Amino acid sequence: MSESHPSSVSRRDFLACTGLMTGATLLGNSSHTSAAPVAALRDSIPAGLPRRTLGRTEQSVTTFTLGTAAFGSLAPNEIARLVNFTLDQGVNSVDTSQQYQNAQEGVGLALGKRRQDVFLGTKVFANSIAEAEASLAKSIRLLKTDYFDVLYYHSLGNLNLDRAWDPDGVFTWLLRQKRAGTCRYVGVSGHHLPGRFQPFLESGEVDVLLVAVNFVDCHTYDFEQRVLPLARQHNVGMMAMKVYGGMAGMNYRKPAPPQMPVQHVPLAFRYALSLPGVATANIGVCNEQEIVDNVRMAREFQPLTPAEHAGLLEHGKPLAAEWGAHFGPVEESA
Repeated sequence: MSESHPSSVSRRDFLACTGLMTGATLLGNSSHTSAAPVAALRDSIPAGLPRRTLGRTEQSVTTFTLGTAAFGSLAPNEIARLVNFTLDQGVNSVDTSQQYQNAQEGVGLALGKRRQDVFLGTKVFANSIAEAEASLAKSIRLLKTDYFDVLYYHSLGNLNLDRAWDPDGVFTWLLRQKRAGTCRYVGVSGHHLPGRFQPFLESGEVDVLLVAVNFVDCHTYDFEQRVLPLARQHNVGMMAMKVYGGMAGMNYRKPAPPQMPVQHVPLAFRYALSLPGVATANIGVCNEQEIVDNVRMAREFQPLTPAEHAGLLEHGKPLAAEWGAHFGPVEESA
């Protein structure tokens, strides 16, 4: 990807001009505190947030989607409080999964009468219809809803796809859920093995794509060039995830900082939303301060300039070498 964005900006000049050397901090937790306290910010954020159309779904979603994996270890009542706080800031898109510990229970407690105002996505991670039906039943029970806006065939890189399209295959089953009204749209998602996405996107059956995109992993997995153009061709709605590289060490058992050095977060947010066709950044948060920070970045978003984009890709190269294939293999094994 980087070869298509040559840069005359030196790495040091880029870091200086974009603020990566200023020491500014976001995403407050016990190890780093935001410059502006939550109390001062939460009441100053207007309810309106920028929205974009999610491809062929024609749904209008906020450019910040609340991801719930990062706070799944919290008590359900605390999760519900954080979800309601997020919705109060104007966010209208929430992503969850029955794999995220207490996340679905907390989201279910929060939504209630607000359900109709939220674009709600959940996931099916299954290699058989029996597994898929058990996953779906649990999601319906915990989220207290009888339909989902998008239901993802989740983590294609970790699934056995040999029979996915068979009459008794999981993807065929998923399409039946859409016809039955259990979900409005069908999605596919994943973090690695980008080559697996082509047949699904070319089928014309996928409405929403959720994949890992950030200025570091573009040098490893490169969903940006290998998958997103095909999604745009078919007008598939695109959501970016792992925008900050995921949680440090991919440890989702308790709240943790992002994989990415925190001073890079503002540019990482801008990178994801500057990609053509990407409607929203699905960001996992751990606390109220992180919600405030991401809402602020959504409100203040400015697309990367060509020079910023090129410099950011150069800055991502050494981080990519450090991270390696941390989500899983890039290509199928022989």
